[in-house]
Amino acid sequence: MTEQQSTSIMIASKEDFETRIATMKDYDVYLGLEYIYNNPVISTLTCAVDPTGLPFEQTKATLIDIERYKRFLDNSISRFRRSRSYKGYKSYLMCMGLDRCQILGNIDDSMAEIEMHHNFLTIFDISILISMHMLNTIGKITTFDLISLLIQEHRNNNIPVVMLSKTVHEVYHHSPDFYIPLSMTFGKWWDLLVKYRYGITLDIANKVIKYINKCQEHNELTNIEYFKLKESMESWAKYNERSATVVNTNYNNNFYGNGYIDVNYTYY
Repeated sequence: MTEQQSTSIMIASKEDFETRIATMKDYDVYLGLEYIYNNPVISTLTCAVDPTGLPFEQTKATLIDIERYKRFLDNSISRFRRSRSYKGYKSYLMCMGLDRCQILGNIDDSMAEIEMHHNFLTIFDISILISMHMLNTIGKITTFDLISLLIQEHRNNNIPVVMLSKTVHEVYHHSPDFYIPLSMTFGKWWDLLVKYRYGITLDIANKVIKYINKCQEHNELTNIEYFKLKESMESWAKYNERSATVVNTNYNNNFYGNGYIDVNYTYY
């Protein structure tokens, strides 16, 4: 580091943490408890040409610009896709028998490239879900946090994935009505949604509801829990959207508590 540069520590302001819509006890997801509770600071790199500084941890205040938030997500996803953990998880699925296209079952990995597809919720949607949950509960997140959580949830088999040949994968992304059945989707995606419920947006809720409706049309739903999840999705999303505005003008400890969004059951 040159004489023109220095590292400063900026204490997170009360306003940054008042943008949360739940308490830390509600985040329920993560590694690093001791670090999170004992380090309410935001590290910032400053230099002569940029006195405002570059924050290491991101908050709602630093990500208020939608383009900056998108760059943050794109960078995290890119690093995740290039990680050994991502490649290792794909290999793990293929070793379990998911080594062929689940649409064209006669195409295996010896005949064509088999790709891991995130069904009905894209990796971008999942990154929004996780990052918004962290911002709404802890109040901050880093690129490393998001990558670690993406790795964690894939390893826990909580992500909806389907193995597709490259051609079928391309057809899917160019066909908005392409439906991949629930029975072909690997992963406990319902647990992901309950776990990161404070990150559910209206867009994510609509995608999940649309997918469950399609499953219902194809007579794939045999468990009432899917219908309970469908009913909860819009309520959770509206809670998050409403709370994001209310909390800035009506901050009090009673508002957090065990709010409307909290659940006392698990989806199976």
